[in-house]
Amino acid sequence: MGRPFRNNIIVKRGEPVTVSPPQEEIKEKGVFSLSFLDHIVCWVRTIYGFKSNERGNEMAGEVFKTALSKLLVHYYPLAGRLTAVSREKLAVSFYEKGAVFVEAEADFAMQDIEEMVRTDPSKLVDLVYDDGIHGNAKPLPECPLLVAQVTKLKCGGFIFGMCISHCLADGFTATEVVNSWAEIARGLPISVLPSLDKRSLLPRNPPKVEFPHPEFTNIENKSSSSNSNDFSKENMVCRVFHFNRESIKELKSKAMEDGVLSKCSTFECLTAFIWIARSKALNMVADQETKLMVPVNVREKMDPPLPKGHLGNGIAVACTISKAKDLNNESFSTTVGLVQDAIKMVTDASVRSSIDCHELHRSMHSLGHTILATTWSRIPFCTTDFGWGDAIFMAPVALPFDEMVIFFPNNGKEHYGDMIVYIALPESTMKTFQNLVMM
Repeated sequence: MGRPFRNNIIVKRGEPVTVSPPQEEIKEKGVFSLSFLDHIVCWVRTIYGFKSNERGNEMAGEVFKTALSKLLVHYYPLAGRLTAVSREKLAVSFYEKGAVFVEAEADFAMQDIEEMVRTDPSKLVDLVYDDGIHGNAKPLPECPLLVAQVTKLKCGGFIFGMCISHCLADGFTATEVVNSWAEIARGLPISVLPSLDKRSLLPRNPPKVEFPHPEFTNIENKSSSSNSNDFSKENMVCRVFHFNRESIKELKSKAMEDGVLSKCSTFECLTAFIWIARSKALNMVADQETKLMVPVNVREKMDPPLPKGHLGNGIAVACTISKAKDLNNESFSTTVGLVQDAIKMVTDASVRSSIDCHELHRSMHSLGHTILATTWSRIPFCTTDFGWGDAIFMAPVALPFDEMVIFFPNNGKEHYGDMIVYIALPESTMKTFQNLVMM
């Protein structure tokens, strides 16, 4: 066990510096347009742990910063700022404003950080420099799209913390950014160059809405503001829950015990289980509708497929809606089936219909009474090497949205098949939720 957590794990933080691509590289660059799939205005914070027996952490900051300046020659939109080009449409420009880089020191060892990762990732926010992005401290056009922090630990290891705009990177793109950064740090050419071509995600002319799009539906609040279901004034707390192979196997068996389903994935059964438990913990009234949204990687689903190295988001949203009473009373297989059917509905045709729906109505995803469940299990976050070997671990820091639930594989061979779930809930409901999911 590591030491008890104290309020601030940073002993010393240097002044943030701006890292920009060379002026001659950006002076001819125009505005970088965003597709509808890119309009996810939030920042994702992650940390990576590195430690090598052969190499100390003395030069870690300089290595990362030098490689970042070279990275931005290719990934120059990451040096820019968001700008509005029309109603409900964003783009990126002002590349000279640069990414932000900072070095820090902490009086902690790697095992202390890993312990915090397993218990409460929100305690790790000091490992990712904020620069006024969160809490509306800065207007949107002034927020950097990439912030990096290298924190040296007393054990000789270090933490690389990254805050990246979701407008420019989903999990797959973020991994390509980090891997390219690492290749440059090791003196290698980038193996997957970014593609900045967004033409395949443009709306059709004329636009055609051919599918229903519940992801845009605003859910009516059936709870009065005076009853116990109003949590708007409460603090949200983030917690980590662990599901081992045995408990996941039990959930799969439960999902298939009535013969309705012939198979289900770990993600599908865990998502259904969390959706049900969350609605119960929030004490939703029986007729309250609740929405489940699942980001689906559509890079290979599109026709033609998105280009290799696509810079931006290659995810579309699968969506289904149910009433709280149905989640509580229907069989578990029914809810798992809702998850499966929603994911199956995401095709090239449905994605293009969604893009056209946004173009016609400027519809945006609605998160009211929603759970946004995403899995990071297929993203190879830890196979990245800046010169200190592959990352020991990677973990999210807090959650981009209160409605988001992240499913993440447990690190280590002894935990193969186990899953970690990150979820945020109003403080008064977290204990109830914990009791519901304990298996």
